[in-house]
Amino acid sequence: MIARRDLLVGALLGAASLAAAAVCPADAHAAASAGFVGLTPYTQAHAARENPPGLLGGPLTVEVSQTNGSTRFLLPGPRALDPAVFGTPEQPAGFDATAPFPLMGVPLDLRLADGGAYTITARATPYSNWREVGVGSVHMKLVDATAIDGKRTKDRIDFEAEFKLPDGVSYKVVCKKPLPHGMAFPSFGGVATNVLVHGNSGVGTRLMPTEYMYAGFWGIGDIYRDGKLVNSNHLIHAMLTEAVRGDGYALDFDGDVGNPPTTRTLHLMVPPFKPVPGKGLVPDPLKTSFMPFPFVKKHMMATMEKVKGMPDGPGKKHRMAMLTQTKTVMEHTKKHVMEATKAGKMYGMPFIHIMFGNLDIKASR
Repeated sequence: MIARRDLLVGALLGAASLAAAAVCPADAHAAASAGFVGLTPYTQAHAARENPPGLLGGPLTVEVSQTNGSTRFLLPGPRALDPAVFGTPEQPAGFDATAPFPLMGVPLDLRLADGGAYTITARATPYSNWREVGVGSVHMKLVDATAIDGKRTKDRIDFEAEFKLPDGVSYKVVCKKPLPHGMAFPSFGGVATNVLVHGNSGVGTRLMPTEYMYAGFWGIGDIYRDGKLVNSNHLIHAMLTEAVRGDGYALDFDGDVGNPPTTRTLHLMVPPFKPVPGKGLVPDPLKTSFMPFPFVKKHMMATMEKVKGMPDGPGKKHRMAMLTQTKTVMEHTKKHVMEATKAGKMYGMPFIHIMFGNLDIKASR
């Protein structure tokens, strides 16, 4: 098995969480008979409930804010595959088929391996170790009132974030409408507090590690570029979580999460999908017009120099092999994005994943 600290890359190029879609729910028994794994049957069984129960103890209100504080914008890249979540080539796991990659699991044909262990995804994701530092502001006020998915919700979202992408262009993301029920996993009425998400939890993408979410939401919102509305009624996910990154900003495996345990980060994830009633998640490319590849190249070259400076041995050999795999993945990604953008099917980088860390946090009942 390849050790966690030996894995060079850990990055994701897509939406961190699928969460919920405002769709007409399928029958839970049909979902089970179709071979769905995880929480899909449970989620679909609850989606049609007219009056889902309220949160035990009453509604919880959480406010999180940052004004002109530091941000970390995640660049596209492959994600290292945690054996605790994805298993091994002999005993694979984590390949949920209920949502398009990378919104849930990772199909077997999108995994690269080295001997008896998986290494990285064969496609870029929104969860790389590569980030660009910036400045941004965010205000999030959530009311968690509804406990379980249903047809209606009493949860409330008031979210607005402003930031710049690495090319200097300004963006604003606004969300005020919760998704009352999920498609492949629960949305807990749209707003959730004090739950485990991602990784092995069955809630959200498995490409993020299992992590404690203090407060978060899945909703429908709008994206503005330089003040102009570019994507409307779009899937938006944000979450306040424990620390999930370690040395060199590497995205943790499950066994490394929570060091230091007191650190909290607000993640904003905007995937290239919009929820459409009766149709589920429909592709809706983000109109960012941002090409990340010069920034990716800079980070790859810096990593290469560090590896070259290592003493000769198995560790250096392994890391060079990982870099070769990563280079192949990113060459494929660049070609795909450039061709799709030229054809009018994509508009630059297809997702937004940005993190805020200088936070003022309040909670009350």
